[in-house]
Amino acid sequence: MGTEVIPKLTYQEFRQLPGDGKRYELIHGYVHFLPTPSTRHQMILGNLAARLGNYVDDARVGTVLFAPLDVPLDPETAVQPDLIFISKARAGIIEENFIAGAPDLAVEVLSTSTAAHDRATKLPLYGEAGVPDS
Repeated sequence: MGTEVIPKLTYQEFRQLPGDGKRYELIHGYVHFLPTPSTRHQMILGNLAARLGNYVDDARVGTVLFAPLDVPLDPETAVQPDLIFISKARAGIIEENFIAGAPDLAVEVLSTSTAAHDRATKLPLYGEAGVPDS
């Protein structure tokens, strides 16, 4: 019995993969499965998105978006931050199906199943791509 191996992909190739209803990220050309968020994770994300979204809308300073939405950070890396803020000045990076560049703010709600990946893998990627430090 053989093992199916997915070769390294570019983001453009990754976008061509057939959808199966699951969430994936592309990290340095390799596809990574994202587990389904817990209800607690979703409640925290919903509360944060509502509060930040209300502030951003009232102040008219930008746009708040949330996963699932691809954020390609380089030709072989595309992540899906839980919450994304794009300032009004950088609204041009908002495309129809993805964010074309590093957001002004990328938030990851830490869960038991994803905390290590979010801290060890995604945090450095955000820094390298130019997401400002908080």
